[in-house]
Amino acid sequence: MSDQEIGRWVELGQRLKVSPGVHRPSTFSAFLASTLADARDRVVMDAGCGAGLVALAALEAGARHVIAQDYDGAALEDTARNVTNLLGAEARKRLTLWEADWRLLGPMHADLLAVNPPQRPSALLPDVPADQRHLHDGGGADGLDGLRLVLAHTTAHHVRTTAASVLDPGALDLPDWDGPRLVAHADLPFAPPWRTLLPDLRGRVNIWQFTRRKVD
Repeated sequence: MSDQEIGRWVELGQRLKVSPGVHRPSTFSAFLASTLADARDRVVMDAGCGAGLVALAALEAGARHVIAQDYDGAALEDTARNVTNLLGAEARKRLTLWEADWRLLGPMHADLLAVNPPQRPSALLPDVPADQRHLHDGGGADGLDGLRLVLAHTTAHHVRTTAASVLDPGALDLPDWDGPRLVAHADLPFAPPWRTLLPDLRGRVNIWQFTRRKVD
């Protein structure tokens, strides 16, 4: 994945309307968005949509329909506004907004679920500013609990996720899934709370894809 393509989505993320308390798209989210050129004619779920950058990428790529999910109604309003402002009314008609948490993913079926889950191990959270901590809580001790929650509750055929390279996919116990398959990787900047694990605040970020196992 080229730095130019990732940079395009980073720049777009900075232009989005973002309400107070809603997560402005991170570099990780921009990287995920840059991998969605294969969304054409698919139903895509943007899980934990925030301001909607990943939803925008899927819609721009020609997704048949996009489900933007978040537990925060303000994030859904931002996503709808950003889609309308940047892609127009036709794209908005292909967007469904769904206010729920990840334990309630099951009823919404998708070909592909895309997610940038909270993945800062819990030991790093004291270094996150208090007013932002709710946006990063959920990774658990190994940083993978958010991803585990998504994989446990989604009915999507494929799950595509960001993952800092310091996270260990071998720690996942996933009897219902094959993978992860490496879709892309990039060297990206990390936020200051990662300094304990990445002193230079730069490191590899992977895009993993999991595929649901077929039941015979």
